[in-house]
Amino acid sequence: MSTTIRQQRVSELLFEELGILIANELKDPRLSYVDVTHVRVSPDLRSARVYVYHWDKDVPRQQVLKALKKAAPFLRSQLAARCGLRQVPELLFYYDDTPEQAARVDQILAKIAAERAGREAAGESTPEDLAAASAETPAAHPPERPEESAPGDVASAEQDR
Repeated sequence: MSTTIRQQRVSELLFEELGILIANELKDPRLSYVDVTHVRVSPDLRSARVYVYHWDKDVPRQQVLKALKKAAPFLRSQLAARCGLRQVPELLFYYDDTPEQAARVDQILAKIAAERAGREAAGESTPEDLAAASAETPAAHPPERPEESAPGDVASAEQDR
């Protein structure tokens, strides 16, 4: 499903304004470390999915989403005043765990790099070295191919089954 230029523009506008509003206008302490990561507006511009990430691990995700849902009417009224849209979309908040996933991938990659460095320092061969060595040595015998038979041959029909 492709997005229209209008959807993209409204999404970008909501992204910027919601980031400012949540950071500066909301007084709820549970929302002090909330970042808006992405906004996706429906094709009819009536609803917007707002993806947020909360940097404070002490506050549970459900508390953050509950506080944002409670603040949604205030945020919509502020967006109406600031954005000049005929109709401000309904705000639906979702937790975005992409930063956590990215941190986990970085951690795994760092662990792999440390293991490789440890193996190279110990003089062990790495999987890449083994693969390169096997690619350089030609195979003793080429793989055998089944003998080709004529298309109407009974033996080829039996092999195809």
